Amino acid sequence: MSEALEIIASLYLPVTSGKLLLPNVSVAEVVAYQAPSPVTGKPDYYLGTVQWRGVAVPLISYELANGESEFTAPAMARIAVINTLGEQKDKLPFFAIVTQGIPRLIKITTKLIEPSNEALGPADSAKVRADGEEANIPNIAFLESLIYPHV
Repeated sequence: MSEALEIIASLYLPVTSGKLLLPNVSVAEVVAYQAPSPVTGKPDYYLGTVQWRGVAVPLISYELANGESEFTAPAMARIAVINTLGEQKDKLPFFAIVTQGIPRLIKITTKLIEPSNEALGPADSAKVRADGEEANIPNIAFLESLIYPHV
């Protein structure tokens, strides 16, 4: 019974540099890619806004927010709408990340996660091996802090 309580339904979100690992409940929805409405005067990681359920949601590039120098949305791109957690939740209930394909569901237990000694980027909370696969756990609070000044 206690083993069932340790299972966390999670998603691998493919990005250029690998995979992001997020709890399933933090992802509101994954939708087909749509070109964002550009917004002038924003940092390069802030790609613009996309319409999702009648709401304009800020769309960012995780790669650029994490210090990589280039980003291009591939033909198989998707958009992952992320639930925010911070104090500004009323002002910014969601933001979106471009993924490099279709996310994959995985059930994680603490026994399946091993820390990695790889260097962290500014948008990473941790790098881990989850069930034998390398993944980055994004720092959602950091990503939100990048977006707040621009909404």
